[in-house]
Amino acid sequence: MSERCSFNFRAPWRSPALGFGSIVGSLVLVFGCASGPGAARGADPSQSDHALASAELMRRARAFAEASDYTRAEQYLNLAAANGRDPGEVTPLLIDVCVRDQRYRAALEYAEQRLRRHPRAYRLRYVEASLLSALGDVARAREELEKVLSESPGYADAHFSLALLLRDELGSYSEADRHFREYLRLAPGGAHAEEAGQSLLEVMP
Repeated sequence: MSERCSFNFRAPWRSPALGFGSIVGSLVLVFGCASGPGAARGADPSQSDHALASAELMRRARAFAEASDYTRAEQYLNLAAANGRDPGEVTPLLIDVCVRDQRYRAALEYAEQRLRRHPRAYRLRYVEASLLSALGDVARAREELEKVLSESPGYADAHFSLALLLRDELGSYSEADRHFREYLRLAPGGAHAEEAGQSLLEVMP
């Protein structure tokens, strides 16, 4: 019997452009996961997979991800999607395994595919912006972060990330200051509050 566990959709690397610890920390999804990777070991995704239920494909994908076999995990996730699994469930996991495997362009492609069908998914767009920034596409990262904030102006982390991008990559200190202040207004006790406060051009009254 499989157990339930939290699948933390996080990237184990630091974005040099945005300067925050988790590129996908804004999305924490809870899924059922396999009790261990042993059931998936030795399986060949090229044989008989179309006969497996999508739930079994997802179980195997999660098991391979737990075993750090991200290539196999990606294969099974794509097979699950082809067998009718909800793309809203599969896409975050595809992005996650690609990021863990340091295949950031592949992760970006999955995010962009989903966004073409769901352009108002602002948290996913935030992930896309973070990936773009980490890949050095500062102009597009800024554009996507601004889209996030136009859709969800109260999204504090997007204000902080845009502030870092404006300050560190574009030298737009006054614009960065405005977003640091907005972050502090929205999340005065947030994870980035200390850094945002230290980054202000003038101390807030």
